[in-house]
Amino acid sequence: MLAETDLMIRGALLGVCFLCFILLWSNGRTRAKSYSLGAIALCLTASMAVEQGMGTVWSADARAVAFVLGHFMPLALSWFVLDVFMEAAERRRSGLPLFCLAGLVTALCFAPPQLGGVQVALNLLLYAGLLWVVVTTAEGDLVEHRRSFRVVFVSAIAVFGVSKTLLDVSLADALRPDWYGTAHAVALLAFAIVFAHWALRPGSDIWTEEKPRPKPQTGDLRLVDKPALDRIETAMRDEIWRREGLTIGAMAEELGLPEHRLRKAINRDLGFRNFASFVNGYRIDAAKAALAAPERSGQTVLEIAYECGFASLAPFNKAFRTVTGQTPTDYRRTCLKEYASISA
Repeated sequence: MLAETDLMIRGALLGVCFLCFILLWSNGRTRAKSYSLGAIALCLTASMAVEQGMGTVWSADARAVAFVLGHFMPLALSWFVLDVFMEAAERRRSGLPLFCLAGLVTALCFAPPQLGGVQVALNLLLYAGLLWVVVTTAEGDLVEHRRSFRVVFVSAIAVFGVSKTLLDVSLADALRPDWYGTAHAVALLAFAIVFAHWALRPGSDIWTEEKPRPKPQTGDLRLVDKPALDRIETAMRDEIWRREGLTIGAMAEELGLPEHRLRKAINRDLGFRNFASFVNGYRIDAAKAALAAPERSGQTVLEIAYECGFASLAPFNKAFRTVTGQTPTDYRRTCLKEYASISA
């Protein structure tokens, strides 16, 4: 009876995962971000196939393929988390270290058993890194129901992911109760259902990339918060963006607006999904003008970074490269060379 129940639960789990993937893939607006979910579903299918209740009906070759695919779950999970909770610019800045760590965890899955302890430690470190990314990027996230789902996701990773890793290490295969694999599948199914409800809700825009748009005009038929937009425009014209460490909470207080109203205006009416990218757009424009000005060639890049509101050189370089594809130094060199050739 337990084996049949286990099989049904695992089938339901995989069905929910692949259904989410197919629905997102079939929509042109969400297709680009559906592939990470497809990778999760494929790796999950493989890992389910070699666990309790399913592996025995597969051929040896099929089980070998499933065994290999299942070990790529750390990479798939990292891709999925970065895709869901971060915008493209953030992924380019912060994604590489996590992917490298996930790749190392995956590689150690094929290492000799003596390195099992190292693999477990790095796996826990990867979970910690994913949690850190989800938590630390929450403040600037302007997509409201994605912000609310972070709590559910963090709880699931912290409780389920970490606890299962520790249990797998502490309990040898022979000591695990018959229901251990089924309980694992039930927990995953519960999370998959919650995720599907959240991800596929009508009107959800969490799967699209950021596309900033100009301030709506008076004749725009969309419902916009024009008073809030006017206050935002005034504040940005007064260069509030030059303040180092500016947060959306501080800006809301400065403008005399509730924070949720400011978030909605920047997200819904201006098209930004992340507060940092909204503010950095003004900062990088100012930095480009300063770097291109011949009369400011004696000013250091660090001084310009401070002037534009960046706390240090590293985040300035990353943000500048994300927008322009060049380092500030290279951008300045190119602009000054062009100016010199024109003046000659």
